[in-house]
Amino acid sequence: MPLQARTSPETDRCMDLIQQLASVVVRDLCVDVGFESVVLTGRADSWHGKQVATSAARSMYPKHRIENLLEVTTVR
Repeated sequence: MPLQARTSPETDRCMDLIQQLASVVVRDLCVDVGFESVVLTGRADSWHGKQVATSAARSMYPKHRIENLLEVTTVR
């Protein structure tokens, strides 16, 4: 599974955790950490990938509200 370009330490840590949790593809991941919330943007190849990203963010930031805006796309 090819790794995507990363934009921040939070994105790096979240992408590493996503790949440890499951073999899913998440592209263009961006993790924006605020005072009380975390916003995930990018693309996932499946609903399962989107859920794994939520789980990864929740384990990294257990007291934050997670807003997963990942778009589920199908590669044709």
